[in-house]
Amino acid sequence: MGHGSKRHEIERTPIERRVVARGINETFLGLTRENFPSQLLAGVTLLAIAIPEQLATAQLAGVPAFTAMIAFIAATLVFSFAGSNPILSVGADSTIAPLFAVALLKLTIPASSQYYALVAATAVVTGILVMAVGVLKLGWLADFLSAPIVAGFLSGIGIIIIVHQLPRVFGVTSGGDSVMQRLDSLVRHLGHVSAWSVIISLGTLAVMLIGEKVNARLPWALAAVLVATVLTSILSLSAHGVEQLGAVIVGSPTWRLRLFSAHDWSVVVTTSLTLLVVIMSQSAATARTSADEIGVADNLSRDFVGIGLANIATGMLGSFPVNASPARTTISRLAGGRTKMVGFVAGILALLLSPLATYAHAIPLAALAGVLLFVAGRLIKIGQLKEVLRTSRAEFTLAAIAGLGVVFLGVELGLALAVGLAILEQTWHAARPRMVEIGRRKGTTSWESYDAHAVEHVDHILALFFDEDLFYANVGVFRRELHDHIKKNPQTKHLIIDAVAMSDIDYTALEALSRIVDDLTNDHVSVSIARANENVKSKLAKSTDKAIRHIKLFDSVDAAATDALDRSKD
Repeated sequence: MGHGSKRHEIERTPIERRVVARGINETFLGLTRENFPSQLLAGVTLLAIAIPEQLATAQLAGVPAFTAMIAFIAATLVFSFAGSNPILSVGADSTIAPLFAVALLKLTIPASSQYYALVAATAVVTGILVMAVGVLKLGWLADFLSAPIVAGFLSGIGIIIIVHQLPRVFGVTSGGDSVMQRLDSLVRHLGHVSAWSVIISLGTLAVMLIGEKVNARLPWALAAVLVATVLTSILSLSAHGVEQLGAVIVGSPTWRLRLFSAHDWSVVVTTSLTLLVVIMSQSAATARTSADEIGVADNLSRDFVGIGLANIATGMLGSFPVNASPARTTISRLAGGRTKMVGFVAGILALLLSPLATYAHAIPLAALAGVLLFVAGRLIKIGQLKEVLRTSRAEFTLAAIAGLGVVFLGVELGLALAVGLAILEQTWHAARPRMVEIGRRKGTTSWESYDAHAVEHVDHILALFFDEDLFYANVGVFRRELHDHIKKNPQTKHLIIDAVAMSDIDYTALEALSRIVDDLTNDHVSVSIARANENVKSKLAKSTDKAIRHIKLFDSVDAAATDALDRSKD
């Protein structure tokens, strides 16, 4: 089926969009008698992939295994009704699990009712924040972190996951809060390595890696975990250092929310803000990519509302924060998923099969560690980082700092560093604009850079293209470069500023521009601005400064040049 036919199959009409707000009808939008079997199969495939991943993520989050299934069921069904993207998979996610686990375990001991309550409260607060972003249509904030910095940050998370899973890979105990402490503890216990644990974890990883190349649609993770579980039981590997998942208590959702101290609430809110940034970045990228791949228009704000409600639901049901999963969403697409029926089927089947989770007690933790090693490998963006290095060493340096900051300074400080780097990167680019001298192409009215062929200089006219907004951070650069160009062209009588790339101009820049115009007027050089947008024109017109208000505005550089030449003849 071609891209165009996919878009025709599920694109929404205006009437359908109004029905969407009511929820349930859209879950079955695009479902036909012909595609029902494929959507049903895609839902089964999604569930088969999700089960081992959700159980492994529960281990990473430090919560009971069945809690992850509650998170998947609730988040999947809620997003099916509240979200926009047809195939976006929301549930327990290994990217954010170590974030809240590391932060909240500083307040209490693992596997305690207090810890579970803090995790549930974090889910609710995170949900409120994410939903607010969607309601207020602040999804554009997700674009603030550059792709290289996000790649570095996620790579750091991937390294943390690997370090956390190494003890289970080797079948030894480990402790410590930081990455270095955990590695030091691991090294001290290497004399007690369980060979069977290593074989199971690496075998699970190998099956997933090879299976992905053979056919990514098949549930290789589930198959590997089942084989590992059978081998562990038949060979009694628990007696050889292979630790098992242990009793999985299948029960109904539990209300865990309670009152906390002011300090505890401050950590919960801080952790939720950290999760907000990660959820926004990962969910936005996943939603947009998947929407493009199946040929539908994305509604990111509504997706954030859906993910926010999913978090609120999981928190109120006693589970933990959830996120959109790039891996599961990709599997849904590869399995032929095109409608929300995929998530709905996966959620309902997970609910119906949940009593069978009690049989998961025999799953070896080494196998779940293998699943998480696979996931962590997908977070470490080696290929992307290599491409960044080839493209820009400066951006690669920012990515490396973000990743190393997460690993060695901790997730919270690492994220703060990444955000700070993003702000510095944006400010750096904005404060280092380009000013390019342009000329007229022979025989035309087109003005282009002198690098272009057949572009000529027009006598006594200096035309400059400025490629950024003009504001306080770059007005000094603007003035210096303008001075340099005037110095190189001493015969200049008319200055034309091509402002087509200038979407805004602030008060500081207007003041500086006034002084520039005064100086040039004293040197008998006229100033005009071409191709300014309505916002810039309005600010120039509202200025009380005479020098600013007397700047001539033109719709094209050539019109400004023609006017200047006509005035010079008078």
